[in-house]
Amino acid sequence: MTIEQIKEQLKTIRLYYADKAGFDAAFSVLPHKVITLAKEYAEIISDAPLDLYLIYFYLYVKGLTQEAAAEEMNYSSEYVRQKNKSLLLFLQQKINEKEVA
Repeated sequence: MTIEQIKEQLKTIRLYYADKAGFDAAFSVLPHKVITLAKEYAEIISDAPLDLYLIYFYLYVKGLTQEAAAEEMNYSSEYVRQKNKSLLLFLQQKINEKEVA
């Protein structure tokens, strides 16, 4: 899977978490595959180093921008940007390992 494909999936996950209660209510009537996608990423990230786990949580679960996440975590924006790149590479590696297995 490419980094661009992962970014697109992360956008979908971020949107889901932005209104999880509302989406869950809608999905109880009309199911959607985003729940499976969010669970797959949650499983992958549960095995990540804690610094990448935090970046995932702040950017994609809480839905913060890199700047807002940096401020909330007391990091520089550049550090968060670099960690997000590392996160994307980590996710790519784990997803590709799963596809091969």
